[in-house]
Amino acid sequence: MGRVKIGVIGTGNMGRNHVRVLHGLNNIYELVGIYDSNEIQAETIAGQYKTKKFDSVEELLDQVEAVVLAVPSSLHKKAGLVVAEHGVHALIEKPLATTSEDARVLADAFESRGLKLMIGHIERFNPAIQELDKVLDDKQIFYIEVHRYSPFSGSGRITDTSVVEDLMIHDVDLVCHLMKAQEIESIYGAGECIASKQTDFASCMLKFSNHTHATINASRVAQEKERSIYVHTKECSVYADLLAKTLTIATNANLKVDDRKGNAYIQEGVVQKIFVPIKEPLQSELIAFHDALEDAIPIPVDSKVAIQAIQICEQVVLQAKGEE
Repeated sequence: MGRVKIGVIGTGNMGRNHVRVLHGLNNIYELVGIYDSNEIQAETIAGQYKTKKFDSVEELLDQVEAVVLAVPSSLHKKAGLVVAEHGVHALIEKPLATTSEDARVLADAFESRGLKLMIGHIERFNPAIQELDKVLDDKQIFYIEVHRYSPFSGSGRITDTSVVEDLMIHDVDLVCHLMKAQEIESIYGAGECIASKQTDFASCMLKFSNHTHATINASRVAQEKERSIYVHTKECSVYADLLAKTLTIATNANLKVDDRKGNAYIQEGVVQKIFVPIKEPLQSELIAFHDALEDAIPIPVDSKVAIQAIQICEQVVLQAKGEE
């Protein structure tokens, strides 16, 4: 595999992290340069990571094979179409676009030109989720419960969109991924405006064709931060803590211990702690993007699943507002 010539468009918090990780992945990527409309910020970051600051998006696109697009979500469609028109592959941060209609326009633009498009649903690469995938591979899921809670910070979190587009979309994608493309039969959503003019707390229930259902709760007005997934299967229950990056399996054993002695007792359950390798999710994501570009393997998070997540969130938002 060769080194892919790559650039980063947008150097806010997420874009800056992409630059940092790409700088460290110099065995598989050549970080050609960056672009940001904030020239002072771009100059500083370019100097820190010894790369070039370009004066325009077009100038950068002429020099690369692929880009990471980390501009604000409202600019994804416009900037993404420019990338596609230049014949450059892209990793676009989540959500792919602010509406499912715009997301489809973007997806068609890349597909029609034979370009690879990956969407940055970073939680797919959380090591706890990757180990959860392995544990659940042969299990029959019947219920999933998800909590994604953050304390309110008017300056620290996005407040011009609801908590559904801001936070819940991560877990909508994760649940659909864990359900392995099972068809969704119904979607129910509810929410409340607590500290902003947008929905700050929301719940979503998804019912799948195999009678499995999932409940997803998201809040940006919680007292404590939490990122957890509880998966119930016929064989066991699995708890994933996405912050601590730990995995716990509880199995109903019903074992009788010391059966021939007077102190015999029933061991009702067995709890296992699963080893989760420490890996930076963003590094794993960028390695997966490189492998898809160089080895012609499928994109791990493609536009189809990204559009599905947006469509579900759109329905939840409408229902939370009482418009559907």
